[in-house]
Amino acid sequence: MNKLTLLLKFLIQAFMWFAIASEFVSLLYEIFHSLKENYFLGLETHKILVKVLNVIIIYELFTTLLIALEERRIKLILIIDTAMIFFIRELLIVLFTYKKLELSEGIASALILGTLGILRFLYLKYKIDVE
Repeated sequence: MNKLTLLLKFLIQAFMWFAIASEFVSLLYEIFHSLKENYFLGLETHKILVKVLNVIIIYELFTTLLIALEERRIKLILIIDTAMIFFIRELLIVLFTYKKLELSEGIASALILGTLGILRFLYLKYKIDVE
């Protein structure tokens, strides 16, 4: 690896850890603010869950980027996992905000998650990567 690639890798890792740290600070602020104001009565657990899933998504995205930079190829499993986590996060946001989920939206969500699950299974069985 040349110096430019190493510098780019270092900057990407630094930005990743900064983004993760800022999400954790936001998470801790949310918890302490709820404790101070409502003594856990108003603690909205879906906000905490969404913030934790944000951290996982940030980590997965940057891991994919770093592996693509290092190996000069993209691991399909990382993209599928990130897409699944992101989609589950979006579903949880809709469900925990008590919005009405239409039947067509529910079927579409199930089909998308099912397709991603099948893709993940096929990847694990056949180990296909994109170069």
